[in-house]
Amino acid sequence: RTFCITDWDGDGSTELVADDGEWGGDAPARNHTSSNAGDSDEVDATELARGGESLQMHLHRQALSLRLCDEDSAALRFLIENLNDDGYLEDSLEELAESLEPVDYEQREELVHHFTVALRLLHHLEPAGVGARNLAECLTLQLQAMRQAMPGTADGHDSPVLAALAILRHPMELLAKRDIKRLVQLTGEGEATIKSAIGLIARLEPKPGRRFVDVERNIVVPDVLVTRIAS
Repeated sequence: RTFCITDWDGDGSTELVADDGEWGGDAPARNHTSSNAGDSDEVDATELARGGESLQMHLHRQALSLRLCDEDSAALRFLIENLNDDGYLEDSLEELAESLEPVDYEQREELVHHFTVALRLLHHLEPAGVGARNLAECLTLQLQAMRQAMPGTADGHDSPVLAALAILRHPMELLAKRDIKRLVQLTGEGEATIKSAIGLIARLEPKPGRRFVDVERNIVVPDVLVTRIAS
C-alpha cells in the first residue's frame, strides 16, 4: 500500500518575569501566531466575528493550502472535526481509528498511520498549540513555534524558551507550584533563567480555541426585527 507524507491557566497578561499575583488568572490570553501555517497575520476577534469563522473553519481553510494525498487530507479533516472547543484532541489516535470500525488490524494500523501524519500537520497550523493532547504539549507547541520565528537563536537569545521547554518536560505540578528550586535542580538552569521561563510560559494560551468560542458567543442574534413602513 502507498502512504503519503491542570491546574495552570495562563492569562496572557504577565510581563517576562512572572508576578505571583498574575499566576493562574482568567483574563483574555494573548495570541501567538506561527509562521509555519503560511498565514502569519494575526486574526483578531472583530475580523473573526465579521466572518463568523469557527476554529474548525479556520483550520480547514489552512489545510486547503497543503498538498496531501487523499488519505492524509481526509485524516486531517477528521482530526480537525474531533477537536474540542479549547482546540484539544481528547481521544487517542487509536480510539479515533477504532471509531471508524476498521475491518481488521491492518486497516486499523493504516488509519493510525494516517492520523499520525495528520497530527504532525495539525500541530503546525494556526493557532499554535492546536491539536495538543494535554496542557504540556499545548504549551510546548507554542514555544517551538515561537523559537522557530525568533531571529538569532544561535546567539543564545532563545535561552528562556529553551528553559521553558525543559520545564515542560517535567511534572506540571512543579510549574503550578512555582517550585523554582526544584526546577533549577532538574533543568540545570540558573534561577533567573527559570523565573524568566516561567514568566514566558504564563504568557502562553492554554486554550488555543478559546478566542473562537468567545467570538461565537459574542455574535448577537436579535429575537425580533422591526421594520419601519412608510405611511
